[in-house]
Amino acid sequence: MIEPAHLSGIWAVVPVKRLDRAKSRLASMLDPSEREELAWAMFRDVLDTLGSVRGLGGILVVTNDIRASGYARAFGAVTLPDPREAGTNRAVQYGLAWLSERGAAGAIVVPGDIPFTTPVEIAAVLEKLRPRSVVLAPAARDGGTNILAMAPPGIIPVAYGENSFARHLAAARETGIDAQVLHLDGAGHDIDVSSDLFFAGEGQATRTRAHLKRMTRPNPAPATVLCKEILQP
Repeated sequence: MIEPAHLSGIWAVVPVKRLDRAKSRLASMLDPSEREELAWAMFRDVLDTLGSVRGLGGILVVTNDIRASGYARAFGAVTLPDPREAGTNRAVQYGLAWLSERGAAGAIVVPGDIPFTTPVEIAAVLEKLRPRSVVLAPAARDGGTNILAMAPPGIIPVAYGENSFARHLAAARETGIDAQVLHLDGAGHDIDVSSDLFFAGEGQATRTRAHLKRMTRPNPAPATVLCKEILQP
């Protein structure tokens, strides 16, 4: 796909780190190849969801992963290399600046590890987004931000990391914006720690679910640990 010089509408931004470096927090449960394939499955499920949303101007994938960028281009998305590989904030900032330079009206940042989000949820974010506004969908578990939408792109600084939801709220207030907050069941669940692997959700996440099912281990020790985590109140 040829990179457009001028854009319109609201674009989705999907930051994707190199798949062979993904999901390091699951290293105690999954070996490197399992983590890579899980990240690969989640990324494709997220693209499928975004591709089903009416009203998006386009999809921009920011990544240096060869497999992810090739798949994204074949899917019809625009891809940008991540020039520094310095983390999510830098990748998202780069994508937002690219959109802003080309006149996009707004952006919805959708990480590649929220496969259970649905087209209905993304459409709900779009519906709330107005000129000079911010819409946030917090993570269900850890105080993070699972969807960050803004119009125009870059109207507030990007602040992913610990307690990013509170920091994005504060950044919006400092800009004079009362951010809209949506608590979304599917989008609220990323996959970062072992308990996340058992979230049922309503989103299709066909590839992710199939991969998680294949990862059932015969070794009883990890299974015991997982059962304890599931049964904890």
